[in-house]
Amino acid sequence: MKISTREKTLTKIKITSNKGVKAFNNTVRSPLSFAILAILSGPFTIVEVSAQTFHIPPQNLSGALNDYAEAANVQLSYPAAQTSGLKSNGVDGDYTPQAALQKILVGTGVAARETANGTVTLEEQGGLMKVAETSTPESTGGETMPKVTVEADSDNPYSDPSWTTDPRNTDYNRPNATTATKTDTPIMETPVNIQVVPQQVLKDQQTTRIEQALQNTSGIYKQQAESAESFNIRGFQTFEYYRDGVRNQSALTQAGDRETANLERIELLKGPAAILFGRLQPGGMVNLVTKKPLEQYYHSLQQQFGSFSQFRTTLDTTGPITDDKELLYRFNLAYEDKGSFREFVDNDRIFIAPVIKWNISDRTLATFEMEYKHANETTDFGIPAKGNRPVDIPRERNLGEPFAFSESDDVMLGFNWSHAFNDQWKIAHKFNANFTHEDDDVVIGADGVPLDSNIFPRFYAGFRDNKTQNYSNNLDLTGHFDTFGLEHTLLLGGDYYLFHNTGLIIDNFDFPGIDINKPVHGSLPIKNPADDFLYESSEEWYGIYLQDQVKLPYDLHLLAGFRYDNARFLSTNNFGGNFRRKDDDINPRVGLLWQPIKEISLYGNYVQNFGVPNAFQSGIGGAALGPETAQQWEAGIKTELLGGRLTGTLAWYRLTKQNVATVTRDFAGASNDEFELAGEAMNEGFELDIAGEILPGWNVIGAYSFIDSEITADTGRVFDLNGKVIRVTSGNTGNRLANVPEHGGSIWNTYQFQSGPVQGLKLGAGLVAKSQQEGNSENNFQLPGYTLVNLMAGYEFKVGKSRITTQLNVDNLLDKNYFPTSNGFGRNRIDVGSPRTFLGSIKVEF
Repeated sequence: MKISTREKTLTKIKITSNKGVKAFNNTVRSPLSFAILAILSGPFTIVEVSAQTFHIPPQNLSGALNDYAEAANVQLSYPAAQTSGLKSNGVDGDYTPQAALQKILVGTGVAARETANGTVTLEEQGGLMKVAETSTPESTGGETMPKVTVEADSDNPYSDPSWTTDPRNTDYNRPNATTATKTDTPIMETPVNIQVVPQQVLKDQQTTRIEQALQNTSGIYKQQAESAESFNIRGFQTFEYYRDGVRNQSALTQAGDRETANLERIELLKGPAAILFGRLQPGGMVNLVTKKPLEQYYHSLQQQFGSFSQFRTTLDTTGPITDDKELLYRFNLAYEDKGSFREFVDNDRIFIAPVIKWNISDRTLATFEMEYKHANETTDFGIPAKGNRPVDIPRERNLGEPFAFSESDDVMLGFNWSHAFNDQWKIAHKFNANFTHEDDDVVIGADGVPLDSNIFPRFYAGFRDNKTQNYSNNLDLTGHFDTFGLEHTLLLGGDYYLFHNTGLIIDNFDFPGIDINKPVHGSLPIKNPADDFLYESSEEWYGIYLQDQVKLPYDLHLLAGFRYDNARFLSTNNFGGNFRRKDDDINPRVGLLWQPIKEISLYGNYVQNFGVPNAFQSGIGGAALGPETAQQWEAGIKTELLGGRLTGTLAWYRLTKQNVATVTRDFAGASNDEFELAGEAMNEGFELDIAGEILPGWNVIGAYSFIDSEITADTGRVFDLNGKVIRVTSGNTGNRLANVPEHGGSIWNTYQFQSGPVQGLKLGAGLVAKSQQEGNSENNFQLPGYTLVNLMAGYEFKVGKSRITTQLNVDNLLDKNYFPTSNGFGRNRIDVGSPRTFLGSIKVEF
């Protein structure tokens, strides 16, 4: 009989600790499925075996399995006819036996999995299988083995968590992602655009900043530089990160950048994500997926050293605490000290991230985690524009002051638990608390003051005792059930978020300017008490959401859901007044996907967004302004080729945001410092992303984006002395949004030699390119387009049971002058791109 993937048909073969068992013939009857029995010669199960070296070249699957059996010292049994015509890419490198078997089977249409109780399971990838259960135990002359049984497991064999999170996983793509739906749904069945930057890409590019990793995906560009990272996604700026699906602190101050040492991968959800994750900008969401404790011991120590006195040490260690693997741990550490090509810029930080996982039972687990970061960083706000281009001065010249410095502490505490009531229903809770403390001094170009001469106007500001507290709670109930022959995955959830920020801002708007051609530094951080102000702000919201994923006939997949939001915002200060606002809204999301064949999916979606508040802009008469809203239409095609080794997505979207604050003016044209919700912006474009393995050893990840960006409304009313409207201006209507290039993309390739005298050598090369982009909403200056060339070379070899990796990366090989972003703050804060840089490393894994 046929058994659907909902019943998750598998052949289950129990691994025992017996020696000398020769073979076992199963009774799976499917043209593309077979069973493998792997019996170790030692007195332990396959999960307890440490990594070993495999050198199995590409060949017929049967030959690869025979080579595997010999290398792993196991015995296999399968009908030879059922491997006929199947090819394997083999496996090369250090792997545990189960991970090596996974690699051998990639692209064959069959996947093997080992469960926690020492069972090896097989199933046809994404298809239906006919299975039978042996009525009695069978033997081929050796010791008797248990009968073959059928067991439920995940719908997609490539979703095996033990392989996805294996530190030795070299794949450049991932078939599943949780960010789009909060369920472990195959990307090929998800009617939204979701991209993943996996661990191996981070390693090959020696990624130390989030912005480096996100260059590998389409339609996302850096908006703010240095310590306060933010990005444009599909044309709209976002400050927010999510960590394992939970909202992390807002990057509103210098403490906002994220450490990468404990990142497993980055998932980027394109388009509005508010239906599952709360108040966000509509362009998309960055979800940082962290490393989790593993049942197998793994340890790595890496030392990096590079240009401008960069020195970085990282440690990653994980494994069981108790013999029964009830308690697991993971610990990541990073220490970095680096200079800069910019004058008097120096940064150092230390970061630790311990995690404890408690497997309370087969159905219940809890995780306790912490992150701590201490950072000392120079604040550098770049250079101004002169005319319609960045000012022509040496790129190392710093127009700030040596005293401009930031010291910050960031602590995150997390507690997560989940319980499976049965195989269909599960509840999961996540809680994060994040605390930051910061003191800093900055010298910034004065907004709205053009550089008409060689004197650059500046002002001085500082945060004193700036404190933030974030509390994020999320509770999800997930269930699987059938109605009228339709398969449902239901998600019912709620979240609560509280953000509180207090501090003192000290200012001096009369701070001395500086000559851009002959700078003389030495101005002192003297504040003007008349410009200082205390501030306090808080944001609180909760949301309830419902989502249903339905497998319809004819290979259709429906995604539908809605969310109710209730939000409050409060801001008080002794400079610009007090603001208070309460809003609520209901917004839907619906998507449909058709997968006519395994390799192709066509999809479309419509989604609305309840956006961020216009928090710090006073409305007419001092009233608080309402939140931004947005809508998106999207359609696309997804593909999964070469047996899942190469994936791609081509998407079109139209994304419109309303309730953008626009300024009102007096009769003389000067700003009233009052705003109204009269603005609208629209971004429409195409995106292309590819990732995976083209040939054995040849990995690629690439992206391209085209964005037609337009401010579709920017009306501003002009008042006379009596408060009467005398005219309405069009403002920046028709202009492009700042820092949104029309064209942008990247390509990155690596090739690792599979055999011969240079086996273990890896070479890589890539390009990052952007067309010209507008520097501000007025479109009165532009940042030129650029193309950067990046290279890498690495070599892996064994010393005893340890693996050693040496690597050298060169970024901006051609030493191009370029300007990534204007920071979104007008004409006076343009970021200067790094010159040619070298980063070498040596890494030990055992």
